[in-house]
Amino acid sequence: MASPKTRTIASSLTPQSVRYVNELRALNVLFREGGMSRAALARQLNLNRSTTGNIIANLLNEGLVAEHQSARHLEAEYRTGRPGIVIELQRMGATFVGAEIGVDRLTVLAIDLRGDVLDIRGADYATARHSPEEAVAQLGAMARDILPAAGARRRIGGFGVAIPALLDRGTVREALHIGWRDVKLAALLRQEMQRELGRHTAISIENDANALALAETYAGTSGRSDTVAFFLIESGAGGGIVIGGELFRGAHGVAAEFGHLHMGGDGYGSNPGRKGSLESYIGKAAVLSRYAERSGNAAPDLDSLLDALERGEPAARATAEEWGGWLTRGLLHVVNVLNPGLVIIGGSVGALFAHVSDDVQAGLARELPEGFPAPNVELSRLGPEGAAFGSAILMHQRMFSVDQAVFPAVGETDGAVSA
Repeated sequence: MASPKTRTIASSLTPQSVRYVNELRALNVLFREGGMSRAALARQLNLNRSTTGNIIANLLNEGLVAEHQSARHLEAEYRTGRPGIVIELQRMGATFVGAEIGVDRLTVLAIDLRGDVLDIRGADYATARHSPEEAVAQLGAMARDILPAAGARRRIGGFGVAIPALLDRGTVREALHIGWRDVKLAALLRQEMQRELGRHTAISIENDANALALAETYAGTSGRSDTVAFFLIESGAGGGIVIGGELFRGAHGVAAEFGHLHMGGDGYGSNPGRKGSLESYIGKAAVLSRYAERSGNAAPDLDSLLDALERGEPAARATAEEWGGWLTRGLLHVVNVLNPGLVIIGGSVGALFAHVSDDVQAGLARELPEGFPAPNVELSRLGPEGAAFGSAILMHQRMFSVDQAVFPAVGETDGAVSA
């Protein structure tokens, strides 16, 4: 017998909503699996060829997919005399803009319907020295510059922005490292970009570490483990948790603030966060302060530290090893609570991990209780633009996901419908 929830879902379906969901299913299959024949797509969707043909016709008409003859089907074509037509996502069917407001840098990029980066713009920017309005104006100028370069005048799928902050529905409640508090960032962005994006284009704000976690997950990284923890280490140290392929946000949307873990002591260097927190030991100010003490360089930057590490400089090596030790201590807390199978380290300061990865992995294995499996710890594959890429992926995910408004009865049964 069908459950009440199943009956409610069935009663909410209409021919239009079924077609809508099947079109989304087709887009997701083509995104995950790549181009394929009509017959293969029908098998993936578990639909007959006639229904699949109608779905493809609608998506072709909307400019979201394209069909072409594929070289990999030439042999089959030669044998059967039938054309080897492949259906794939139309690269320029939609463009998604992602941005990151960092402590000392702004980044804007655009991705296409396949999730490939079209273009990137970056600029050094001391965000704390500027008002939110000034920062948004600068971000808007960069976005206006990148849209024509990306060929993105047909369909803008959304504008996502990542920022190191505690957020509440488009409002920055607290961003210690850039000095913002109670800033209605989504409203400022909409006002700035309304002419470029259109008044109905979706705009979303995400914590930078969550954006990185989403990007890694969407690309399939989480498939290597059911539970994945992410560390984004810049001026501060943020975190993200993905369980079963879904981002875990906690009761109030601020889960995984790993940088706030209390480690004791005072930390190193000047940091606007709490003394003795993990980020006061592994954030940018902390690591550069320790390197300055050891090297005699009064004002080192991260690039000079990384260059010194490549040269094997003893002061740089000692600094990295100390940083790795504190990272290991923080990871132990996270691993004991979450038991992740995989930990991914990202961010500009996270680049230090490449020089101490063996030490960190060995430290975890040594300090965890006997029989407790240590996770694999890896450096993010996304590079310094990972959070901006993640904010663009957030908008891509939104377009490829079911709109809850299509099934109002389900929303009434299961709780509030997300906006």
